[in-house]
Amino acid sequence: MKNKLRKTASAALSVFMCMAMLAGCGKKDDGGSSAGDPAGSETAEAAAADVNDNTFVNADWTYGQVAMGGGGFVTGVFSTCEPNLYYARTDVGGAYRWVEDEQRWKSLNYWVSEEDKGYLGIDGLAVDPSDASKVYMLAGTEYFSNGRTALLKSEDYGETIKVIELTDMIRVHGNGMGRGNGERIAVDPNNGSIIFAGGRTGGMIKSTDGGETWTAVSSFPVTSTANGNGICSILFDPSSAKDGATQRIYAAVSQKGDESGNLFVSEDGGESWAKLPGSITDNMVQRMKLDSEGNLYVCYINNEGPWNCAAGAIYRYGKDGSAEKISDTNASFGDILIDPNDSNKLIAVTSGRWECQANGAYGDVFFTSTDGGKTWRNVLENMEMDTNGMPWIEDCAIHWCSSLAMDPVNTSRILVNSGNGVFACDNIWDETPKFYFESNGIEETVPMDIITMKDYPLVTAVMDYDGFVNEDIKVSGQRHQDKIGSTTSITIAAQNRAIWAKVGGSDKEQALTYSTDEGKTWSKITNKPDSGKTFYNGSVALTADGSRLIWSPENALKAYYTEDWGATWNECGGIIGGGFHVLGDAVNASYVYACGKESVYVSSDGGVNFTKLSGINPTYKRICVSPDEEGVFYIAGGAGLYKATNHGDSIDLVTNSKYCEAVGIGKPKNDGDPYVIYIYGNTKDSDEKGIYMTEDNGETWVRVNDDAHRFGGTGNGVVISGDMNVYGRCYMSTVGLGFIYCDKIEK
Repeated sequence: MKNKLRKTASAALSVFMCMAMLAGCGKKDDGGSSAGDPAGSETAEAAAADVNDNTFVNADWTYGQVAMGGGGFVTGVFSTCEPNLYYARTDVGGAYRWVEDEQRWKSLNYWVSEEDKGYLGIDGLAVDPSDASKVYMLAGTEYFSNGRTALLKSEDYGETIKVIELTDMIRVHGNGMGRGNGERIAVDPNNGSIIFAGGRTGGMIKSTDGGETWTAVSSFPVTSTANGNGICSILFDPSSAKDGATQRIYAAVSQKGDESGNLFVSEDGGESWAKLPGSITDNMVQRMKLDSEGNLYVCYINNEGPWNCAAGAIYRYGKDGSAEKISDTNASFGDILIDPNDSNKLIAVTSGRWECQANGAYGDVFFTSTDGGKTWRNVLENMEMDTNGMPWIEDCAIHWCSSLAMDPVNTSRILVNSGNGVFACDNIWDETPKFYFESNGIEETVPMDIITMKDYPLVTAVMDYDGFVNEDIKVSGQRHQDKIGSTTSITIAAQNRAIWAKVGGSDKEQALTYSTDEGKTWSKITNKPDSGKTFYNGSVALTADGSRLIWSPENALKAYYTEDWGATWNECGGIIGGGFHVLGDAVNASYVYACGKESVYVSSDGGVNFTKLSGINPTYKRICVSPDEEGVFYIAGGAGLYKATNHGDSIDLVTNSKYCEAVGIGKPKNDGDPYVIYIYGNTKDSDEKGIYMTEDNGETWVRVNDDAHRFGGTGNGVVISGDMNVYGRCYMSTVGLGFIYCDKIEK
C-alpha cells in the first residue's frame, strides 16, 4: 500500500483528484469533454496513472453522498461566462459545481483530510470572469484546523485543487456571522493573474501571479472590524482598464456608524484607497454589483447576518458621483442583479425578512423593477414554488438569501442561495414566476446517527433536518414525519422494528419522540425525567423487544429509563454523567450497553442498573452490536478496535488494529463468513488515517478510501457503519457533506 501525500513545509500543497485540464470561456476545448460536463468521465484507474506517486488511489471503490435531497446553508451562488455552468459555496460543506448533463451539483472538496477539515468552510469564492475553469476559494473555519486559512485554487473547474496557505496573512471563517456577505475575493476581469482578497482579520492582500504568492495591501485603511467580519466584499470595475489591469476597485468592510467609512474605492489598482464619495455609513454592506454602464449598486443591512439583520436599503452610486436610494422599503437586502442588456431591469432579494411565501412558509422577499428602481414589484404576491422532486422541502422557506446569480444567456433565469440549499427560477419576469428547488447533489447536512438492518431501508439522523429514510441511497429519501429539527440519536428495536425513538432539542425544549408504526406517526414525550430541568440531545436506546427506552441526555448527570413512554421515569443505576452512547443488545432484551467518558458499562436488567467494565478506557464512545450474536459488541477504543463477547466478560484487541475512533459492521460477502468490520483509524500496516475494512476479524485490512476521498473525517457524529444489505458498502458521517458512502467494485 502506498503512502498518501504527506505535508511539507511548502506554502502550497497540491491535492490531485482527477487530471483532466479543460479549456475556459472562448478557448478551444482540447480535453475531450463538453463545456457542459467539465468533470469528464474518467475512472479511478485512468486517473491513477497521473497522480503523484506518493498519493494513494484506490481503484476498487466508488464514492458518493447518500441522497437526502439537498439541505444546508449555501452561502453563495455564481454564474460564469460559460452557459449552464455555476458554482456554489457552503458554510461547512465545501464548494460545488453544477454539471448540466447530470442536472446535479458536484462536490469539489472530497479530498479534504480530517486535519484540514476547516477548509470545508468556504468564506469567499471567485471565478475568473473570462475563464470559468479558474476558480478560487477562501477557505477556513475558526474552530477547526487551528483556524488555518488557505486559498483553494483550481484551473480545471475544481477537479484539481492547489492549497496555498494564507494563515499568516489573513483569517477567514466560513461558518461565522456574515458568511453570506461577499465576495471577499475577486479576480481582475482585465488581468486574470491579479487577485485581491480580504480577511475577517489581517486586512487586504493581493496576488499578481494567479494566487501563487501574496503581498499585503498596506494602503487599505481597515484590517479588522468589531464584529469580526472584516473585509466583506471586493469588486472590480472592468471599464477602468489601464496598462492591462483594472484601476477602479471597490471594497467594503463590515462596520457601521464610523464616519471614516465602510465602502472604499481605489482609482489606481489598489495603490491608494478613499471612502466612496456620498456613501452611507448607517448600515453595513452586504453585497454589491455593477451595471453595464459602470454604476454601483449596494445592498445594505443593519447587521452582518444571517439571523441578526432586520433593516437596510439599496443604493445606486452613479459614475457621475451621484448617490441615490432606490429601494422603496427599509428591508435588509441580501443581493441585487442587473440585467446586462437593460440596466432598468433589476432583481433584488431580502436577507432575514420573514414574509409568507407560496407554500405557506415564511422567508425572504423577491422584488423586480423594470424602471431602474423607481417602482418595485413584490414577487411573493404571485410566485409559485415547486419541490422539483424533493418532497421534504415542500414546507420549507427560501430564507437567509444573500446571493443571486443570473444566467448570462437567459436573463429570465436566476439562482438564489438559502439556508436550505439552492433555488432557481426560469421566468422571473413573468406574471407568475415559479421558484423550484435546485439542490440535487448538495448534501450539506451534518449527520449524527445511522441504522442499517437486514431487509430494511437505511435510517439516519441529522442536524437541522431530523433525518431520512432511504430505500435507495442514490434517490432522495423521505424525511422523518415528526419534525424536531436537529436530531442527535435514533434507535429501532432490533426484535420489534415497528418501535422507533429519537432525540434532539435544546436547553429550551425537550425533543424526545417515539413511533410504534415504523416512523409513520410519532408521539412526543413531554414529561421530564427531572421536573426541574430540561434535558436534551444525547443518545437513546431501546431494548431488543422495545419494552424499555433508555436515554442518556447530553446535559444530565444521570441516564434514565422509562417503560411507559415517559409517563414515569427512573434513574439508571451505576452511570454517573451524561452524553453516553447507549445501545441495546440486538438479541437479548435484558442487555444494554453504554460507552463514554473513557468507560464502558453493561446492564443485564434492561437498563435499570449498569456495571462498569474494568480494564478498558476507550477514547471514543460509539459502539456497535452484532445483529445476531448475543453479547457481541465492538468498541472504538482510540488505541485500537476492541471486540467484546459474552456481554463484555471478555474484551480483546482486534488483530492488527492500531487506532480506531469509529466502528461499524456490515454484510459479509458470503453466508457464513464473518461480518465485515469497518473502522475509521489506521492499522499496524499503515500510519495513514482513513476508512479500513477487514473480512477476517482483523487478520488482514484493506483501506477503503483514498487521498481524493477523505471527506474531512468523521465530523460531529463520529460515525462509521457497514451496510447490512449490500456487501462492500459502508457509510461515514462528515462535518458537512452528509453521510458519504463507499461501494466496493465487484470484479
